[in-house]
Amino acid sequence: MKSTRYFLALLAAVATLSLPASAQVLYGNLVGNVTDPQQASITDATVSVKSPTTGYTSETKTDARGAYDVRNIPPGVYNVKIVASGFTSFEAKDIPVSANNIARVDAPLKVGNVTETITVGAEAAQLQTDKSDLHTDISAKEATQIPISGYRNFQSLIDFVPGANPSNFQNASTDTPARALTTNVNGAARNSNNTRIDGAASVMTWLPHQSLYIPALESIEAVNIATNSFDAEQGMAGGAAISVNTKSGSNQFHGVAFLYHANHKWGAKNLFFNPNTPAGPGIPQRIDNQGGGTFGGPLIKDKLFFFTSWERTTTAERGNGLLSVPTQQVRNGAFDGLGTIYDPTTGNELGQNRTAFPGNQVPQSRWSSAARTLQGFIPLPNTGTGQLNNYFAAVPYYFKRDMVDAKVNWTANSRTNVFGKYSVMIAPVTSGVPLGDALGGYPGGAAGAAGIGTGNNKTDVFGGGIT
Repeated sequence: MKSTRYFLALLAAVATLSLPASAQVLYGNLVGNVTDPQQASITDATVSVKSPTTGYTSETKTDARGAYDVRNIPPGVYNVKIVASGFTSFEAKDIPVSANNIARVDAPLKVGNVTETITVGAEAAQLQTDKSDLHTDISAKEATQIPISGYRNFQSLIDFVPGANPSNFQNASTDTPARALTTNVNGAARNSNNTRIDGAASVMTWLPHQSLYIPALESIEAVNIATNSFDAEQGMAGGAAISVNTKSGSNQFHGVAFLYHANHKWGAKNLFFNPNTPAGPGIPQRIDNQGGGTFGGPLIKDKLFFFTSWERTTTAERGNGLLSVPTQQVRNGAFDGLGTIYDPTTGNELGQNRTAFPGNQVPQSRWSSAARTLQGFIPLPNTGTGQLNNYFAAVPYYFKRDMVDAKVNWTANSRTNVFGKYSVMIAPVTSGVPLGDALGGYPGGAAGAAGIGTGNNKTDVFGGGIT
């Protein structure tokens, strides 16, 4: 089985100061009030915002109410400087601005020389007063330092969001190698959730409850999960509006390498595993590896940056379990002691007054050629003579997935910030069959979640934005 998946998403968001909150899903806002010692508004004060990591700058003035609003700021940490004639300068350091959020820095200025400066640090907001939505934020630190099982999918952390049901896999890994999780939020249908990656919707069109692409955990900068009172620009969401922002480069080169390994030798053996059968020699096998790295930095200082990420996930397993196959007695057509077998050619059309085969033995002359052929494919029991759970099967399964993310950011000037990104997932997934040419149902383990055969999957993601 071969399938090629293409997901093309291009997001262009053009923001001007005349728009109240456009592109906020992808960017953040910084607001505040500038006042004098008597709490009166200070108009026409200059507010400068600068990122110490990328050099991104933006500048605005306070209005007649002494309020300022710097809109559509790329997520990051910023320094804020406020200057007004006749007052001391005000500086706030390391103010975090995240996507789909509004950060607030109020500046109470003191009368004095403008060359004098009051410096404050970032303070944790005690109450959200500038947005009406109910949301939860997951930072890169939380995503990478909280233990996450399975495929290290950030969606596992949605389980901690108030109103979310426990998440689950829904489809075979052969068809959905991204291993997206689905969940219901606040009682809404799982199809009502909407996931965006850097502003571009990530949805499998024929399985809309699943995301088509899940970024590698180390490439994620932050995740914003809105579950109630969504802003207008969210759209397409009734349960949860999930916005994933991937990392960008900065003026410093940074890189990370990681490897996670799990081995069946470290776990307990399946109680029902039979190592003495031809189908299952040795011990139950399950080896998981997930490794890769990230690297990013400047191409042109303060102007052009890049970020790249690669992750490889592999699972090698011998899925095992008990199946039921016909015994030699049944193969011979002998059902004595197992029940009464009636001749289907006797009796009336309602199945009444039929005659049982003598000795519950079905004559071979009555067997169809198709049944004879199929029976030849099915193996004999290998765990005893019982009629049920008499065949121990061990099925080889191999999952391999490579994910590559690349992102470029260009700060053209103080009012224009452009980014483009490309992601690709290549995932051949192979699962054997427990009954050879007779195929058969899966015996358990990851192999059971894979389907049968080989799926060659490829997903391409394109995205971009400008503000």
